[in-house]
Amino acid sequence: MQCDVYFISESTGITADELGNSLLSQFPQFSFTKRYHPFIDTIEKAEALVNQINEVAQDQTVKPLVFATMAKSEINKTLAKVNANYYELFDNYLAKIASNLGVEPRRESGLMHGLVNERQYDDRIDAVNYTLAHDDAMVLKGLDQADVIMVGVSRSGKTPTCLYLALKYGIKAANYPLTDDDFKKHIFPKELLKFREKLIVTTISPQRLHHIREKRRPGSRYASMPVCASEIKMAMDMYDRHLLTPLDVTTQSVEELATQIVRIYRTSKQIA
Repeated sequence: MQCDVYFISESTGITADELGNSLLSQFPQFSFTKRYHPFIDTIEKAEALVNQINEVAQDQTVKPLVFATMAKSEINKTLAKVNANYYELFDNYLAKIASNLGVEPRRESGLMHGLVNERQYDDRIDAVNYTLAHDDAMVLKGLDQADVIMVGVSRSGKTPTCLYLALKYGIKAANYPLTDDDFKKHIFPKELLKFREKLIVTTISPQRLHHIREKRRPGSRYASMPVCASEIKMAMDMYDRHLLTPLDVTTQSVEELATQIVRIYRTSKQIA
């Protein structure tokens, strides 16, 4: 089954995108055609978009879904007239929260993703710059400044997870890929053991690793099942030797893995 979905916002649309897609994930039997319309910040833009959606809706068996974050009530009222299933994601909560807190909401767009807290923003940018500089062990100096150090075999998702940690949480995340040199020595890198409390070691199934590597280097020895299985076994042997417990990333998304790492990181900070 197919359905058109619109994500609309006065600002970036990030909130409508994230929450809307989270809700849609509960309906895997549908195929969703997604359209994004940020910065709908005037009644004229809203009216034009309503007309556009109404034209599409005429030919659809299932009415389009519209997820919107509209702080300004006038624009919201205009969009709500659309011939679609319209969900304004703030409406259900703002009035109730305002009542509970005893204050009125500002009803300004872009407050969550704008430059509201300069220090937090600067910290995130610093974390991203650090993470980029310490990707794939490009720089081993400065690991004392890392919040976490991810370790695992090549192509097991370390780089995207580290960048997500930096951008989303402001965590300085270095990563180190275990290579042929490490496996030949059968020794976990000593430079990393100096920062044992920051280590996040990972493992992955040989089948999943083979699938990922095959996309990058099809038909190569690097992507072959025997090499994938061998590297993972040698990595696990290294972890066992140093009593390091790995996180299995086989079925985890970047977001899920990052959430686990954040929990580990925050717990270690509390203990420290």
